[in-house]
Amino acid sequence: MAPPPGGPSNGGAEAPRARSGSSAAPAIEPFPKAPVVQFPVETASLAITSVVDLLIAASVPAILVGPDRSVKFVSETAKALFGTMQSELSTLSLIEAAAGVRVGELSTPATAGIRIRDRSVLYALVPLSGGASGAVLVFRYTDSSMQAHAPFVTYVRETVFDPLRSLRDSLSSLANTRGSADPSLSDAAAAVEQVLSSLEMAPGVSERAAPAPAPTVSDVVHRVAKRYEPYAELKGIRLQVDAQELTERFGDHERLSASLGILVDNSLHYVAAGGQVVIGVRWMEHKGKPLLLFFVMDNGPLVPDELRHEIFEHGFIWNPAGGRSGRGLFKTREFAMAHGGSAWVESRTGKACTFFLRVRPEGVE
Repeated sequence: MAPPPGGPSNGGAEAPRARSGSSAAPAIEPFPKAPVVQFPVETASLAITSVVDLLIAASVPAILVGPDRSVKFVSETAKALFGTMQSELSTLSLIEAAAGVRVGELSTPATAGIRIRDRSVLYALVPLSGGASGAVLVFRYTDSSMQAHAPFVTYVRETVFDPLRSLRDSLSSLANTRGSADPSLSDAAAAVEQVLSSLEMAPGVSERAAPAPAPTVSDVVHRVAKRYEPYAELKGIRLQVDAQELTERFGDHERLSASLGILVDNSLHYVAAGGQVVIGVRWMEHKGKPLLLFFVMDNGPLVPDELRHEIFEHGFIWNPAGGRSGRGLFKTREFAMAHGGSAWVESRTGKACTFFLRVRPEGVE
């Protein structure tokens, strides 16, 4: 899809040079049905105590939110996940800031993939029913299976590999020294080698596993869009991708993904049902030098002219009840500046609001 009128501008850069055709928007997967926890009238009742007891027994990072959006309970595993104390998670705004996610209507289930302290986490809002509102915010590690087996993996690496390797080498040396006099030594060395090979192929055990290659910048754009599809579907907003199929790989792709996620999340917050959000990337040239231009466009309200620069400042205070501004945009600008680029917003047509993130080729591998 081509950007709407007045869409991507690079603040003085030359026109985009297309590498290939635009990719199709990713298919939207069905939104998972969240479980419903029975929760009677909101009081200091046995029902609330039972929910809290259940969260404690399950040892899951979770936060109980009352119908007035006040924080009623924070599990110990949630404190450990955020690496903070109860007082620093005492309000919903503090939790939103720590998790980097906006908590919507408590009566509407929601889910999103987020990053907390360099860990991949699946966030879910589970509404409570049974005579009162409120919700449980659940945070699950996406690599929970490996997390559970981490002690065993560490044990194998530290106490099993080296002894087995020494035994294999000793048996092989003895077999070579004695020749065919004792074939059982060769058989024993081969058996130990087979055990070592099996252990090295086990998930998470091998200490020589090659790291996964960084995704292309086009893949990053598609992944960000896919992460926010459930939220967009809940609000009745059409989320589309307009990205060239580029082969460049960005070294700091996780921070790139987080910066683009901030822009998409802000657009989804301000666009009304039936609206549209487009995320994309262009490979461009400016004064003979290549650069990458990412953009997020929407047909929501425009950013007032007097706030176009202020919203990217570190000390800017977000007011959700006021006109359009944005939350966490300073992180996007800091990322851009760290890679020799910039971030800004435009609304030249008066009909679409477009946020831009531009980085120089020094950030591209």
